[in-house]
Amino acid sequence: MWGYLAQFAADSSLNLWIAETYWLWPVLEIIHFIGLTLLLGGLLIIDLRMAGHIRVVKPAVTHQLLPFVIFGFALNLVTGVLFFFGDPGRYSINIGFQVKMVLVLIAGLNALLYHWKVSPLMEGLTEDSSSPLLARCTAYTSLAMWTGVLLTGRLIPYVGTG
Repeated sequence: MWGYLAQFAADSSLNLWIAETYWLWPVLEIIHFIGLTLLLGGLLIIDLRMAGHIRVVKPAVTHQLLPFVIFGFALNLVTGVLFFFGDPGRYSINIGFQVKMVLVLIAGLNALLYHWKVSPLMEGLTEDSSSPLLARCTAYTSLAMWTGVLLTGRLIPYVGTG
């Protein structure tokens, strides 16, 4: 699968544009970092509260952070796709990238679980309420997956091929 995507990306005009525009890669890196900050910063507060920590924050208030988290994810999605198109040969065979994509997929499935099952459970909770077990498990899974995404993403330039 990665080989097909890499060939498609390598043959695209987008690959040529990214490769020939010397200032673009550093700008993408900056935007990716800003997206990561919004995504992980918001999720850290949301997940820690959902896990039962930071009880001074009402669970409903954490929903106000979701637009920042979603915007951060969108920035990372766009810049991440551009990174792949810019150097598909390196990314397609890189074990760090492959593990990162699996972790993003698991984190996405966990977010769906949150949206469908956990969010309704959290709506009625007050600052003194304990988080349900499903909420705590979802929160810790989210924290673990996104920490893994951060670490494996950072390792991409160093781990090489699998």
